[in-house]
Amino acid sequence: MQAIIFANRSATELAPLNRQYCAALLPVANKALIEYTLEDLSCAGITHAKIVIANKASEIEAHIRSGAKWNLTVDYFLSKPEEDVDTVLQRMQLDINQPQLIVRGDIIRSPCIAEFIEFASQFPQTFVSASMEDKNPGLIMLPAGKSYCQNLNWPLASSKIERKIPIYQVLHGKTLYLDTLESYVFANRYISNRAEEFSLKGRLISNDINTLDVLIEPNSKIPTFFKQNIRGMIGSNCFVDKQVTCSGSIIIGQHCYIENSELSNSIILPNTFIGKNLSLVNKIVSQDYIIDITKNTWVQVQDQNLVSATVAKTMTKTSLSTQITAMLLLLVCLPLVLLSLIAAFILQPKHPIKRFNAYINQLSSIELYEIAINAPLLAKLPQLWNVIKGELLLFGASSTHNQHAQYGVFGPVQLLLDKDAPEEEVELVEMEFQLLSQLGYVKRLWQLI
Repeated sequence: MQAIIFANRSATELAPLNRQYCAALLPVANKALIEYTLEDLSCAGITHAKIVIANKASEIEAHIRSGAKWNLTVDYFLSKPEEDVDTVLQRMQLDINQPQLIVRGDIIRSPCIAEFIEFASQFPQTFVSASMEDKNPGLIMLPAGKSYCQNLNWPLASSKIERKIPIYQVLHGKTLYLDTLESYVFANRYISNRAEEFSLKGRLISNDINTLDVLIEPNSKIPTFFKQNIRGMIGSNCFVDKQVTCSGSIIIGQHCYIENSELSNSIILPNTFIGKNLSLVNKIVSQDYIIDITKNTWVQVQDQNLVSATVAKTMTKTSLSTQITAMLLLLVCLPLVLLSLIAAFILQPKHPIKRFNAYINQLSSIELYEIAINAPLLAKLPQLWNVIKGELLLFGASSTHNQHAQYGVFGPVQLLLDKDAPEEEVELVEMEFQLLSQLGYVKRLWQLI
């Protein structure tokens, strides 16, 4: 049996976290949200899955890869953010008369997929509507459920009992939608307290008076905590200064570095640095963002001595062959560059050359130059120098829009879209290209141009 996993939520309701994560990769108790569904599918004996992805599609594919970690064979299918389930299934051209499981992978449910499949398989021609805590757990079995796929559109429809639906299955456990920052915090605390149920890994440290219960992942340097009242977990490859004081529920993600500060009932997401003498009470800290849980407000911190990212998530890697190609191309095009500059000086004498900042990875930016003429291909020729220096790819995403992409001089946004194009249109165009190789980029651009 194949599972179709919908992981195309935009997660705007979790701002500002959606600036750094798509819903599927949002860390929950130090595991990406979608991993809870993949683990449940694996335990249910599913061997093949097709994942429907949208925002940050390349990051999801890089994280899950072939699915071998979960004993799955995984394929990917690109959709618009939160595109209707029925529309996606039609574009997939699936045989909906064959047994298939449709499941949302961007929510969390207590492990239950094996139980659902076993029960629903007893009624292959009758739709079985599952419910967990009077919530829709995001599970539908085909072919019987083919007329009810809209129930899996985001936001999820309710799972109230209706007379026209003959069979209901009540599943035991918890369904967590993570559709507000408050529910996101609750999900982290709920799951971190149920390590065995949700297959959390690590070494548990505790004391005899039940004031200490912390799950520690490998390769982390931490204080003893024995005199502190703390429950939660600490991810791998972390450093926590011995003078850090903790209390209440604390969750610290992987690759965090925390100097002498106070943490109380807070969540520190992966790749976050926290400086000295900070008091973080009821906060979510994600790299340079501090979110107040109680007030539902947030601030982006500019001072890297206070909070910042510890490592870059994405870096543009330019191969030697690409650098040589750019050098040859620049030499060949030098006459065109000179003619374009002359035209720009005539048409725009005050500003013949445009200068702007662009991202090369999550932490730093570079200054790019563009000739002020109305021909995108010629205008961007000076940026070949950035390819030669290894800062940009020859073909890739627009470096002024998405901080999690592979950036290039030439791409669909740079060459085909107006500068005032809506962000949604930019995102959709770049999603179509971001999984392609450099050769694939050239072929697809040639088709469009």
